[in-house]
Amino acid sequence: MSKSLKLNETMVVPVYNIRTIRPVTDEDRARMTEKYGKDVADKRISIEFADKSVKTSSLDLDAVRAQGVALVNIGSDRFVPAANIKAAEALSKDEIEKLKEGGKYTLTQTFRSRVETTAGSLLSSATPEQVIDRAAKALEMPGQGAKASAPIKTAADAEAAVRRVQKKGPAPKTPVNG
Repeated sequence: MSKSLKLNETMVVPVYNIRTIRPVTDEDRARMTEKYGKDVADKRISIEFADKSVKTSSLDLDAVRAQGVALVNIGSDRFVPAANIKAAEALSKDEIEKLKEGGKYTLTQTFRSRVETTAGSLLSSATPEQVIDRAAKALEMPGQGAKASAPIKTAADAEAAVRRVQKKGPAPKTPVNG
């Protein structure tokens, strides 16, 4: 599991600080082009951080996963790094009504849970069980978690795999029946 995400040649961000990652739609690109007056056709994802600032990147979700960041879809094409998820709890109808009454939220979709992450709380359309199951699965899947599970294709890959095994130490000794 990677602790950082390389966004471009010069910027690296800590994964624990990522609140959500979502794909940038054509509609989003049109809005950004109009707002900033420059071409943003290469922007593929939008990353929201714990302080609610947003950064766009030309990476796509597969490129993020290839860097060793396991992602969990919490609904509405919003992804959270699996390692950032601390807990998920059911959202009651009373809580939803309180959020609506406060005027800060319109809640146009059905939310079933509140997901606690290292970067703050999020509402999810998935049940708490689904969120936790998805996180566990994402952390176990090859290609999403640590890069050690990547297939060996070259001699350099084989040498790296041998070094990883050596770092783990020798296998436990089996007793000799004598």
